[in-house]
Amino acid sequence: MRKRDKIILCLAGLLIISSIWFYFFFLEDNIISFKEKLMVAGQNSDVILIFNSGGWGTVSFEDAMDFNPIINEIKETIEEEGLKVSIVEYYRTKENIIGKLGSLREILRGFPSSSTSFAQTIEDFLKENPEDKVVIAGLSNGAAFADSAIEKIETNRGNVLSIELGTPFWKKKTEGYNALEINNQDDILANGQIGGLIFSALRAPFIWVSENIKGNRVSFSEAMNISGHNYYWEEHEEKITSFIKEKI
Repeated sequence: MRKRDKIILCLAGLLIISSIWFYFFFLEDNIISFKEKLMVAGQNSDVILIFNSGGWGTVSFEDAMDFNPIINEIKETIEEEGLKVSIVEYYRTKENIIGKLGSLREILRGFPSSSTSFAQTIEDFLKENPEDKVVIAGLSNGAAFADSAIEKIETNRGNVLSIELGTPFWKKKTEGYNALEINNQDDILANGQIGGLIFSALRAPFIWVSENIKGNRVSFSEAMNISGHNYYWEEHEEKITSFIKEKI
């Protein structure tokens, strides 16, 4: 067997193993963990603010320097309405090669399986806590996930809001009065500027290698540095605040 054929065979095997792990093991364990966190948060809160990071969805709330400040401001804005807020993290996969390869199909197809189980969990939570509100906040791929999830929620739909920043262009937008979509005008990912995305992707490996040689640990997504894909509270405060005050 030629070396190229061996590499292709190994990659195919890795993809199969990753998919089996993701769909038959990770999704169930992950949703059980998420349910437990919701139950605990619901005991002392009026509003559950669900954090959905960008990228692969593996970054914790504390480490998400690109989204953490916005989430904190959203929390404070809701608390100004006299409501108690708890932040609950939702992870979309694990931070390893198996986890990323396994979730790739979900990302490209708009999270059909994971968003369905997520939406069902939110519905079950609101059946037991009908006075509570749930705010799903997502950045980039996290925004695409939030959008997929809210369109699947049928019962107690008025109690669920979605705040979506920088949704990738391939995700078809859900029409609904409880979803707020925010995209920067110069965001090449949200606006589907293919030429700019290709340039960023081709440049990224060189930046990644260079920075890591210098001792600066950066992820591949950070090395891509997609133009316009950084979101700041100061730029969108008015729109988000108005949405919260109207819907909460």
